[in-house]
Amino acid sequence: AAELVEAKNMVMSFRVSDLQMLLGFVGRSKSGLKHELVTRALQLVQFDCSPEVFKKIKELYETRYAKKSTETLQQQPSHRSSDTLAIHPSYDHGGSLPKTSLTATNIDYPVLYGKYLNGLSRVPPKISKPEVRLVKLPFFDVVDELLKPTELVPQNNEKLQDSPCIFALTLRQVELIRNSRDLQPGVKSVQVVLRICYTDTSCPQEDQYPPNIAVKVNHSFCSVPGYYPSNKPGVEPKRPCRPINLTNLMYLSSATNRITVTWGNYGKSYSVGLYLVRQLTSAELLQRLKTIGVKHPELCKTLGELQPLLTLKGQ
Repeated sequence: AAELVEAKNMVMSFRVSDLQMLLGFVGRSKSGLKHELVTRALQLVQFDCSPEVFKKIKELYETRYAKKSTETLQQQPSHRSSDTLAIHPSYDHGGSLPKTSLTATNIDYPVLYGKYLNGLSRVPPKISKPEVRLVKLPFFDVVDELLKPTELVPQNNEKLQDSPCIFALTLRQVELIRNSRDLQPGVKSVQVVLRICYTDTSCPQEDQYPPNIAVKVNHSFCSVPGYYPSNKPGVEPKRPCRPINLTNLMYLSSATNRITVTWGNYGKSYSVGLYLVRQLTSAELLQRLKTIGVKHPELCKTLGELQPLLTLKGQ
């Protein structure tokens, strides 16, 4: 297991040329964008990592970093301390909070490697940080907040990080799920969903997945929306980021559930939250539209004029 994690971390640090060499070594396709090559290489490590493949990964890794170290020594003076790389950039606005190193004594807010029971672990009063807010879901009503949006904090300098979270549903929450109607076979109207967004407190955030995301619930991996293919050359495929339904993989009892979020640490900060929600029916949505009432024609005209501008900006 330790070798598997080591191999994954080495693969995550590879450049395109390294990934192509590794995939060519095992006779697999070397074409595609970098994220496709990374996915292919990680699947190779996960399901077919023979001693020869592990040796090749280590060889590519050592060759790359040996070359990088030599170039650094030749081109740059060694006046910067390596200690600065271990500093964790704590989130702040305008320097109101000092930057702190990633140690248990300095950071006390609930990162996802601790134990959480129904989100009761809260930010201590001594740390006054603005809270991350997520945009309201148009097709769901939030019944309970199981875990407030909580920052994913890297445990080390590796690119691939695992952030576990342990929590338990109350009997009331279990009954709400069990007694809710079936939208389709295996899908309940009351659901436990995982939401991920950027750690940005300036405004409500839309769902946004980190690179190389994978979600494991108890002993099974959860389905995460994939990428939409693109016909245009040079255009990266887009991925629909939306709440991830975990309900069918959870223990609907008083037993604790373990959720592990695997994510790529490339500098951007992400937060995750857990919610118990109820999906609205088409009849309920229509009734809410009627409740809002009829809008003035001038307002509709203004919205119509704004629509092309929003479309141009990718909104």
